[in-house]
Amino acid sequence: MLELSEREKIPEAWDIYKRHTLSNSIINSMVIRDNGLTFVTQENGEIPIIENYGYGLYYRDCRYLSGFLMRLMDMPPTQVLSSDVRGFRSTLMVTNPEMKDCTGTTVPKETLLGTIATVIPGCIRHSQTIRNFNTFPVTLSLTFEFNADFADMFTVRGIAPPTSGEVLPTRFDGKKLYLSYEGEDKLHRNTIIAFDPLPTRVEGKKCTFELDISPRGSQTVDVEISVEEIEPGQEPERPVKDPDERMNQIIRSYVKALEYSDSIPTSNNIFNSIMVRSLSDLKMMRMSLNGDVFHSAGVPWYDTLFGRDSIISALQLLPFDAGLAKSTLLVNAKFQSNRSDNWRDQEPGKMLHELRQGELANLNLIPHSPYYGTVDATPLFLILLAEYVNWTGDIELVKQLEGNVDMALEWIDVYANLEGNGFAYYAVRSPMGIYNQGWKDSPDSISRSDGTLAKQPVAVAEVQGYVYMAKRQLAPLFRQLGRENDAARLEKEARELKERFNREFWMKDSQFFAQALDAEGVCDVISSNPAQCLWTGIIDQKYVKYLVDRIFRDDMFTEWGIRTLSSKEQRYNPLGYHNGTVWPHDNAIISMGLRKYGFINEMSLLFTGIYEAARTFEGYRLPECFSGLTRSEYDIPVKYPIACSPQAWASGTIPCMLTACLGIAPDALNNRLIINKPHLPSWLDNVQFNNMKVGNTLTALNFRKAEYETLVNVSKKIGDINVLIEY
Repeated sequence: MLELSEREKIPEAWDIYKRHTLSNSIINSMVIRDNGLTFVTQENGEIPIIENYGYGLYYRDCRYLSGFLMRLMDMPPTQVLSSDVRGFRSTLMVTNPEMKDCTGTTVPKETLLGTIATVIPGCIRHSQTIRNFNTFPVTLSLTFEFNADFADMFTVRGIAPPTSGEVLPTRFDGKKLYLSYEGEDKLHRNTIIAFDPLPTRVEGKKCTFELDISPRGSQTVDVEISVEEIEPGQEPERPVKDPDERMNQIIRSYVKALEYSDSIPTSNNIFNSIMVRSLSDLKMMRMSLNGDVFHSAGVPWYDTLFGRDSIISALQLLPFDAGLAKSTLLVNAKFQSNRSDNWRDQEPGKMLHELRQGELANLNLIPHSPYYGTVDATPLFLILLAEYVNWTGDIELVKQLEGNVDMALEWIDVYANLEGNGFAYYAVRSPMGIYNQGWKDSPDSISRSDGTLAKQPVAVAEVQGYVYMAKRQLAPLFRQLGRENDAARLEKEARELKERFNREFWMKDSQFFAQALDAEGVCDVISSNPAQCLWTGIIDQKYVKYLVDRIFRDDMFTEWGIRTLSSKEQRYNPLGYHNGTVWPHDNAIISMGLRKYGFINEMSLLFTGIYEAARTFEGYRLPECFSGLTRSEYDIPVKYPIACSPQAWASGTIPCMLTACLGIAPDALNNRLIINKPHLPSWLDNVQFNNMKVGNTLTALNFRKAEYETLVNVSKKIGDINVLIEY
C-alpha cells in the first residue's frame, strides 16, 4: 500500500521508500483504538520524542501527539507488565530503580509499584496509581513530557514533506495544557491535556506532580488527552462529544464481539484465545463514515477506508457478522466513481482505493481524497455482494445497488480492458499514483525471473480470477432480477475469460501460472498471485495439481505459510514487503481455494502453519505480514519491522480459515446450508458453531473428529432450512 511512483520515473520516491522500510520499526507496539482515534505507543507505554518512527495519537491522518514520556524522579520506571489485549484499553505496570526521593531519602529498587490504565473513549484517559511498599513515606516527582508535531500521516511515513503549517507555542491556562497548530489548510488543530490533580509545576511541555505517599499508601494522577479540529468560523469538532457515554458503548460492543467467540467453542483453548483476539481486533478496527461501518485497513500506516481491505475483511467475517458486509458495501458504493480524473487515477464505475482526510489531502497535495488506483476493489465489491446474498438472501440490497453493479461491470469491461484482450489491466496516470495497483502494490512487487520490473499496463493473475468469480456469481442474482439475457452474457464472458486465462497465463516450461502479463509479455516468476485464483475457480482442472504441488515446495512454503515470492527468484527477500514475506490473508484466500478444489490435506497443512505462527505472536495477534524465513531455520516466525499490527485482513485470517476447514457453504436464496467434506486438523478435536445465521434461520453445528473423519451433528435449528452434509 505504498503510494509511490514508478522507480524509472521518480527515482527519489524509490529512495524514500527504501529508507522508510529499512529504518522504521514499530515491533511490539501497544495499540488502543476507537473509531477514528488511534493511540500507538512503545511497549512501555511511551511515545519517543526523537527517532519516532510512527508512534503517536492519530486522528484523521494527523498525529496529535508525537511525544509522551513518563519519568519518576527524572528516571524511566522499569516495566514489568504490558498489555493491550482489550483493544480499547491498555494496562502497564512499572516499578522503580533504586533512587533518592525529593527529600534525599534512598528508595530501594522495586518498592514502588505503578499501575497505569489507559482507555480511549474518543479521547485518551490515562490513570497512573503509584503504591508505596516501603515502611516509610516517600515524596516523589512524577513528570510527563508531551510533544505534538501535527504531522500528516504521509509525512510520518516519509512519503511527503511537511507543509508550511505552523506549530504554535505551548500554552497552559492554569488547568489545561494546549498544544496547537495552524494548518496550511486553514484548519486549527488542538491537543488538549487536562490533569487531576493539577501539576505542581508546568515548564513548557513538561508537567510535574509532587506526590507524598505514606507507607502502604498510594497516589493517583489522571491525565486526559483530547483532540479537536476547528474550521474557520465553526465549532470545534472532536471524535466524540460525551466520552463517558462512549465508554459505555465501547464496553457493550466488546461484550458483543466476545459473544461471537463464545458461540464458537472448540476443544483447543489456545485456538479459542486466538479466535477471541482475532474477533476483538476486528471489532477494534471498525470505523464509520456518515453512519456506514467498515474495517479500517491497518494501524498505524493504513488507518482509514481502503476499498480492497474493507471488502476482504468483510468477506472473512461474513459467517460471524453479515451486517458488517452490508455496511461495507454501502460505504464503498457511495465512493464509486462517476467521472474520470487522471490526478486520482479515477474512472467511471471504479471503486476507491484509499480515502485520506488529513492536511495533505485537504490541500490536494496528494490525490487521496479519495484515490482510485486499485484494479481489484471493483470486482471484489461484486464478489462481496454475491457472498453477502448467499448468507442473507437479501435480494433487496442487490436491487438497491443494481446501478452500482452495472457501473462496476462496465468499468471492468471497458476501462480495465486496456489491451482489448478481455483481461483487467492497470496503468498509473497520476504523478502521485501507485505504480502497482493489485494487492501487492509496492513498486517492485511485480517482476520477471531476470529481476526486471513489470512494464505497464499490467494484468496480475489474481484479478482475472476475481473478475471471473464476480461474473459467475452475479449471473444468478441477475436472474433473480429478471435480467436473463444479462445473466447469460455474464456466464458466457466468464467461460471465455477462463479459457483465455488458462491459455495465456499458463507457463508450460515452469508448469505454473504467470504472476502477470505486462506490456512486454509474461511476468514469469513463481509467486502466490495465481494461488489466489484457486478461490475464484478460474483454474482449469488439468492444471490444478501442478499449481498446488508447486506452492508447497520448499521455495514457496515456509511451514508457517506460503511466501509471496519463491526463494529462487531474483527479487526474493525474506523481508521484502511483497517479495518473500508471508501474508496471513493471502494464505487464507489460498486455503479457501484449496477447499474449493478438494485439496483438503493441503488446506489443513496451511491452516496448521498459520495457526502455529499465531501462537507465537504477542497476544496471539497475527500481523500484516512476517518474514519468509523457514521454520527449519528459526523455530518462531521472524517479524517484519513495520508490519501493521493489528491489520484487518490479518485479523480475519483465522476465522476465515476455520470456515474453510469446516466446509461451510450457505445458500440462503435456496434455503440451504451445505457442509461439504468437513475436516478438522490434528490439533482440533471438536468445534461447536452455535448461532450460525443463514437467511432468517439459526442453526447450531457440532463438528467432531472421529479417527480419519470429521462428523457433523445439527444440534439446533430455528426456522426452516435444509442442512445438507456431504462427506
